[in-house]
Amino acid sequence: MNDYWGTGRKRGRSLLIVEGNHEKNKLFRLIFQCFPEIHIDMDDIWIYGTNIYVLYGDIVKEYGSGWSEDDTVGIDLPFIISKKQHPAQLCYKRDFINIILVFDYERHDTNFSEEKILELQNYFVDGTDMGKLYINYPMIESYQHLRSLPDEEYVNRKVSVSLRPGKEYKALVRDETVLSAHFGFTHKVEGLLKEHFEIQEEQIWKRCYTAILNISNVSDMDATLVDTLQNHIGTDQLRTAKYQFKDLILKQGYIQNGQTYWEYMRDVFKQIIYHNIRKAKHVQSGYHEIEEGQYKECFEQLDLAEILKIQNLGSRDAETGFIWVLNTCVFFVAEYNFGLVV
Repeated sequence: MNDYWGTGRKRGRSLLIVEGNHEKNKLFRLIFQCFPEIHIDMDDIWIYGTNIYVLYGDIVKEYGSGWSEDDTVGIDLPFIISKKQHPAQLCYKRDFINIILVFDYERHDTNFSEEKILELQNYFVDGTDMGKLYINYPMIESYQHLRSLPDEEYVNRKVSVSLRPGKEYKALVRDETVLSAHFGFTHKVEGLLKEHFEIQEEQIWKRCYTAILNISNVSDMDATLVDTLQNHIGTDQLRTAKYQFKDLILKQGYIQNGQTYWEYMRDVFKQIIYHNIRKAKHVQSGYHEIEEGQYKECFEQLDLAEILKIQNLGSRDAETGFIWVLNTCVFFVAEYNFGLVV
């Protein structure tokens, strides 16, 4: 895993093909705000809207059942997806310098196939060519499945394959994670500004939102909040608003360390990525100890296809099978430039 495709190629467009709204508007939107060095436009994140097995079927419809074995065939994912969803605005592989796919494992899906998902993983290995596939186990919410920071038990965390519906795993993560409040913070701030305090003009609420999330000093917080809000809400609401936002910020815990929300969440993402590098190594090799300074070397040795084979084997029995909790799509940041997570 040593294709650092972000280096020196920032002028071209990179395409992210994701399964759903959560990936685009919750996870990657936040990642891009925390890592502004990643130059990808939000418009170049396409929501496919269904799972990886439907994508497999769309590839077969376009290129035939032997698509992965024919060296003369170059799968054009932007064409396949734009043809299906936006036929009036076709795009092609040549329009992008990098293509990334983010999908869930979906073992419980009626169309699940070990052979098909492995075929996809083996084929889509290079973002600068046909595309690079990141599979999340059991699904995208695994990036939040930490019970503490750091979480020494994460390396052994599994879920039973009998936990079939996605909503059951989402509920499990909500019950166990320590991260949901941090990931939901921006939505709370936006909701208070737009809905509770009725700041509807986009330019104004965005300016307030930016100022609030960039507060990094406890002693200046009251004055900054008043300066930010006083011309946009009623005088009778100003005191309430100040204390509501102040309480929200203090509960996050980052300002006490002199950080903005974005600086804090950048550190959180780094920890999530490191946890998942250790976990991926453990799944792949049965060994997870990594010396300080060795994470990049370990990352480069990860084999996503081998990890998938192990996940397929472990989850094969419908009653006793299990899935290692593992989020690989956060590796996107390390792949772009490992220096961002050091």
